[in-house]
Amino acid sequence: MNTTLINASQISESWTRYGDWRIAPAGVPWFTEGNYVTLGDDVTLGNYVKLGNAVKLGNHVTLGDDVTLGDDVKLGDGATGAVDIGYADGCRKAVCQVQGVAYVGAGCRWFTLADAIKHWSNKPDRVMTLALLQSAIAIANLKGWKYE
Repeated sequence: MNTTLINASQISESWTRYGDWRIAPAGVPWFTEGNYVTLGDDVTLGNYVKLGNAVKLGNHVTLGDDVTLGDDVKLGDGATGAVDIGYADGCRKAVCQVQGVAYVGAGCRWFTLADAIKHWSNKPDRVMTLALLQSAIAIANLKGWKYE
């Protein structure tokens, strides 16, 4: 399948706004009508991308074909290769890479996978998050992303 990237930032410029949020109209294949989204500059989406409500994508984020990110995922500037790793402990998490380094977006947090592991280690109320981070480590290994 050939990837045909579209510039979602340009397409969403005319959408209704609510503060920093843009509200998806009917007929947009990547969002359910009424979903809120914040898109940075030059966000590009491939074929069959599906984004949940309250997704925040930073500047120059690229999502290739068949990416699905659930509600409340946040990816920082320059993120590519995003994989939704699930919901635990109050927020959805995704792993991606920026210039070959694995990053985790989790609710309002955006940091390297190594920093995410340090942040949530030894917190008994975050054992499910640590389980999801094991998936993030496996994904980073499969994709050749650095995380230590």
